[in-house]
Amino acid sequence: MCSMSGLRFRYWFTLITLYFLTPLVGSASDYISVSTRHFSFYFQAQDERLMRSLIGQAEELRVRIMEDLGTDFEERTKVYLAPSSKLFQEIQPRGEIPSWSIGVAYPSLNLIIVKSPKATTRGNIDLRKVFIHELTHIFVGRAFKGREKVPRWLDEGLAMYVSKEWDLSRVSTMTRAVLTDSLIPLSQITRGFPQETERAGLAYSESFYLISFLISQYGRDRFHGFIRLYGGGKALEEVLTEVYGISLEELEDKWKNYLKLRFSRIPIITSSTTLWLLVTITFIIAYLRRRRAQRLKWEELDKEDEGS
Repeated sequence: MCSMSGLRFRYWFTLITLYFLTPLVGSASDYISVSTRHFSFYFQAQDERLMRSLIGQAEELRVRIMEDLGTDFEERTKVYLAPSSKLFQEIQPRGEIPSWSIGVAYPSLNLIIVKSPKATTRGNIDLRKVFIHELTHIFVGRAFKGREKVPRWLDEGLAMYVSKEWDLSRVSTMTRAVLTDSLIPLSQITRGFPQETERAGLAYSESFYLISFLISQYGRDRFHGFIRLYGGGKALEEVLTEVYGISLEELEDKWKNYLKLRFSRIPIITSSTTLWLLVTITFIIAYLRRRRAQRLKWEELDKEDEGS
């Protein structure tokens, strides 16, 4: 196990290296560097075709996030694509992160580190969505003056909302929670999410639908005002009263009623067994279709590589 002084040395060494925009592993010649107005991208040759596609969309995607949140910042964001799981862990400036993670954002460092889709066994990883998700975390953190202890439901909910991370599994999760009256209170998903996998999945889904509720029910302009005032340092209760005219308790009540209306539309006469079977089958079919599309995409890229 590393000593405390060793960990401190590693942290500051990594931080300084990041500051000067030097690739963190291997020699500088191992990495291709591409800069745009708001980004500096670093990746290896094996991922060049994949990254060139993302780089071509990056500025446009950034504008979309800026418009969704109503906030902006000028500093250039550093984006590293790690070619392997091992290097993905090694270049983390604050130590190892969960092995299942495919992307991480550090708002105070204005840094995004993403694992190459070719290096993950999860399959069907949409690099564009991962980039949007992590860049939204950067935007939220910067709106909160670089603080990374943003309310978890706000941070994750926004990242999921902007990157359009909606699928039938979330509908299934929310429907089950609403019908069984097992929603997690907002107070329990403000500082962190549950460790247990199923409850954590519910926390993510709830966060997504809370952001969706605020924007759809009260409008985007009010939401922009909410982010601006809350990020400026005002207390949550104060901002809710000023922007929406409601307390936190009232917000939670309105949001739960919204969820009940939205997820109780499934006919109760349908047996629960049949219901979940249909949801599961639909989800599996959608997953297989996405998996097949992703496989065909990689095969096409491989053919192009062989022909070049």
